[in-house]
Amino acid sequence: MFFILIPILLIQLLRTFSIRTNILLEYPDERKQHNHPVPLLGGLVLFISTIIFSVLGLIENKLTCDICFYLVFIIGILDDLFELRYYVKLIMQILVSILYVQNNVIAITDNNTINSIATAVWFVVILNAFNLIDGINGLLIGLSIIYAAFTGNIWLVLPLFVLLFFNMNEKTFMGDSGAFMLAYIFISSNSANIPTRFSALVVFFGYPIYEITSSFLRRILMKKNPFKPDRYHLHYIGSEQFGLSTFLMLTYSLTLGFVLISSQKLDWLIYLGICTVIFIYQLCFIFHTERMLKGDDGNF
Repeated sequence: MFFILIPILLIQLLRTFSIRTNILLEYPDERKQHNHPVPLLGGLVLFISTIIFSVLGLIENKLTCDICFYLVFIIGILDDLFELRYYVKLIMQILVSILYVQNNVIAITDNNTINSIATAVWFVVILNAFNLIDGINGLLIGLSIIYAAFTGNIWLVLPLFVLLFFNMNEKTFMGDSGAFMLAYIFISSNSANIPTRFSALVVFFGYPIYEITSSFLRRILMKKNPFKPDRYHLHYIGSEQFGLSTFLMLTYSLTLGFVLISSQKLDWLIYLGICTVIFIYQLCFIFHTERMLKGDDGNF
């Protein structure tokens, strides 16, 4: 019961505070097409809830004793408050990754230095990958419910369902603090069930990894700044083409599929094949849209 009541109470209290003070409000613009200012409270609710659950003895993990947990939240909440430059966030994430590799190293080779560097890169990539998928209502939280179930973080499931309800009704957004924290929780030592083989780990988190990888590739192909945001993410295209509900169901199913095949032989080969098909579809849509915007119907 506490796993539902505490998040609901926090959302109601923090929403009132945010709206009255204009703090942590996200306003609509050309990229953010909600109809009214929405509080960026998901990360704050999740952070406070985790501490309360721990104090009450409702969860048994080391998150509240993990300095990286707090640092990741601080980076996110600062970005939610002040919209930090991408390079400022990147530098801060790299600094935290140095602490992260002290207790979390992915064994890729026999060289500890290479493993540490690769793990630090993975840390930065996965944080930003989760942030990238927080572009439409229900996507980040829905995928996080799946990851919570499969990484042994069952205590997260009910709070995430509460946040999903408010998110789908545009009462609150997760914000960078929420996206960064969720990513960190799933890759931290508190998650006992994530794959240890690197290729399987990539497939396990296949959808967020696809989003960040395809974003860099398509922007480079289009000769644009790979760090500059746009509306050509798969979730924008998919929700426009199929409708929000249908696209969410497709993405949940795809994510579940990636999680399940991550423990199978040739997982990376299947993953690459699926991602290639999706990327070709995405590029075709983008180039067609670009031609339409330029007034070129493609005929000679």
